[in-house]
Amino acid sequence: MPSTALALDIGATTVCATVRDRNGRIANVRVDNSDTVPARLVVDRGTPRPPHGDDAPTIPQLGSVIDRLDVASTVIDGVAWSADTLLAILLDPILNAAAALLGSPPAKIMIVVPFWWDHDRQRRFQLTIHAALRRPVVMVPSDKAFAYSAPSPAVGTHRIVIDCGASALAAVMVGGGTRGPRIAATAAVEDGGDIFDRILLANALTAADHSELALDARWAFAGVPRIRAGREALSDVDAVAVALPKPVGPITLSSEDVDETGAEFFVSAFGELFRSLDAAHPEAADVREQQGLLLCGGLAYDPAISSAVRAYSSRGARVMPHPQHTLCRGALAFGSADYDSTHDPDPLPAKHAEVDDIDTEIGVGRGWSRRTLAVYGGLGVAAVAVAVAGGLALSSSMTGPADLRASDLQSVAAAVLPAEGAIAGTTMKTWTDGVSRSDPTMRTLTGDRLETLACGGGRLATDGEGEGIRLEATRVLIDDGDTDPVTTFDQFDSSATTNVTVTAAIVARDQRDQVWSAIHKSNERCTSTKDDLVRTIVAIPQDGPDPGPPTYSENLPGTQLPTSTAATPSRTSSGSEQGGVTMSTQRQAWRGLVPAAASGSDTDMHVTCVLDIDGVVLRRSCATAKSSAKADTLAQTGAAAFNPAPESAK
Repeated sequence: MPSTALALDIGATTVCATVRDRNGRIANVRVDNSDTVPARLVVDRGTPRPPHGDDAPTIPQLGSVIDRLDVASTVIDGVAWSADTLLAILLDPILNAAAALLGSPPAKIMIVVPFWWDHDRQRRFQLTIHAALRRPVVMVPSDKAFAYSAPSPAVGTHRIVIDCGASALAAVMVGGGTRGPRIAATAAVEDGGDIFDRILLANALTAADHSELALDARWAFAGVPRIRAGREALSDVDAVAVALPKPVGPITLSSEDVDETGAEFFVSAFGELFRSLDAAHPEAADVREQQGLLLCGGLAYDPAISSAVRAYSSRGARVMPHPQHTLCRGALAFGSADYDSTHDPDPLPAKHAEVDDIDTEIGVGRGWSRRTLAVYGGLGVAAVAVAVAGGLALSSSMTGPADLRASDLQSVAAAVLPAEGAIAGTTMKTWTDGVSRSDPTMRTLTGDRLETLACGGGRLATDGEGEGIRLEATRVLIDDGDTDPVTTFDQFDSSATTNVTVTAAIVARDQRDQVWSAIHKSNERCTSTKDDLVRTIVAIPQDGPDPGPPTYSENLPGTQLPTSTAATPSRTSSGSEQGGVTMSTQRQAWRGLVPAAASGSDTDMHVTCVLDIDGVVLRRSCATAKSSAKADTLAQTGAAAFNPAPESAK
């Protein structure tokens, strides 16, 4: 008798779950009368919770939880929430519903993970899920789930299964083997339904004469879920009204515009997908043409998908049963199999391959949207790059093979950095030179001008850190009570005011871990030199006791600074109470001290810096204040303010 099991597929927009009971029966898990649970959380009076159908449209959203798994903690109204705690809030209702279906908690929990994630990413995901559910979990790569969910081909023949998901299109070429299904080839592109909805949002904003908002990644948090809900409602009507936040207001979304935009977007996306699959297997093109395609995922029934598929297979596509739960059902089948057949050697080809009849959905699309040609060809590319890279998907989900284009980096950095009003009580510093020409509030550095993100400041980035960072962008937000006449970035002495300096550094995907490690090694040394703005640095360990605020070291560089000897014990600067910094494996932090003689002010200034890793973005927030407690609080507030939802930042 098989043991009970629960399979989870946590996507960018929804969570799907399926259980198997002791008799081998399969059932989809339902929560609040739906078997597709939203994969996001909202903030209700300072507390995260799953969204309700009657939530006000202005309620702040945290966005997709899976995109925050590599973010150590999220500060909400001054309280830090860990990634596993947020994930538990999302998954606990699903686990309870599964236990109610089975009569007891499932004996085994399986998590579907994208096959294109590297081992480290999968391992981090598994550990976070384990901490959230307080139960051991088993990972099932999605290509294996594909293989065991599709109708098994005859020995020597192949079928192609495509997952039309929110964050990616993924294809698996499944072959028939003597002991079960085989994986012949795989391919994936990061062009999914979520990006499609972002293009629709960019179109709508452009049509409403608010094209500047299409380049603001924060709009994705509020706008995309509403666009998605409107698009899904078009299955029953020709047009729907979508209420976007101010200053846009209500817009109309028509099925004609959605179909035309989708035809263009998905024809391009499938072209890239199939080129990759054809390169991986010489027979892929023939299989696609002769056998047709099998579709699963949340967009499987979308007419734009079927229309786009027709451009690459005259036999069209057939939607698999339970398309949104296909991966969960495949994971359960794979978990109960006696043998993993997916990597069997190639069998001999069959003499006669059987061809299934394919149910096609609709004909070729009506044409390409004029607005999409303009937006996707110009503004839309930047808008999608910013919305994806600067918004939700710049989090851990961006692990694909392609990096952001160099021309997009500055727009992405501008969207990621906290904006005016993001940190209460501060005003953004505006510069007259030494900055980005397109954004007078931001300084950008590239190449050999990049500065280290490690302890200290003002020194050039070297070794692994300097090699991996592609662009570094900085803004300074100054306490409203401070006034500073200096208007050039290079002349501004940030240690003389109460301020928060926020820096976003974009790294190459394949060097992300190398850069993080290089900064960590530098922080362990924490050299304080006369070239550093911040002196007398104390690193905060990820584990163990917090060392507290720094004191004057025995050998400060420079004769103009106070020193201490054996006869003159070191003293702690005034106002050195500790505010506390929440640490995790995805955060590095340190405190520094700038003595009055070097700070440019009449008092000692404390500096606290926190550095978080968020996908391919390193987010550093350094706060300067007269007390260490104030610096601690400001630094963490600044770290939490990166790319906030527009509803909560008004």
